[in-house]
Amino acid sequence: MEERKIKSGWTGLRIVSLTFAIIGVSYIIVGTAVGGLGINQEAVIFGYTFSGMGAVFLVVGAVCYSLEIRKKRRDQRLLNSGQYILAEISEITMNYAVRINRRYPYIVKCRYQDRNGCIHTFRSRNLNFDPAPLLRDSMVRIYVEGDNFKHYYMDIDSILPTVIEH
Repeated sequence: MEERKIKSGWTGLRIVSLTFAIIGVSYIIVGTAVGGLGINQEAVIFGYTFSGMGAVFLVVGAVCYSLEIRKKRRDQRLLNSGQYILAEISEITMNYAVRINRRYPYIVKCRYQDRNGCIHTFRSRNLNFDPAPLLRDSMVRIYVEGDNFKHYYMDIDSILPTVIEH
């Protein structure tokens, strides 16, 4: 059986983390260059301060990027584990919390009722198109860790055709 790959793309957290890392490295380089000159005491203090700020930016960027990579690896592990539940699509709506190129992406919301009668809701990743007319099924696979539904991966791609935007 071939190993399937998750679709992740460029998320907001990834863009922010790389921006912070680039700013951090730039600050460290400038601070080291100015402080290394050692022209006077103020230049050395300025260099250390600038480098310190750069280190903070770099650490924040690295932490954000590691969180993003960790989530992607967890989703890939969930998909490869093969343990899933079938949830019913309850709603397709726009995600008004995000705006990309003056457009709101779509999300698919699903419901699942477990053996105890509890209803669990799940959200898909952001989609750049309205998936409603393209859905092949009303049920979607949600990959989970045993009975722990806190970490999940919705395999929305399995019930959608391949969409290529030009």
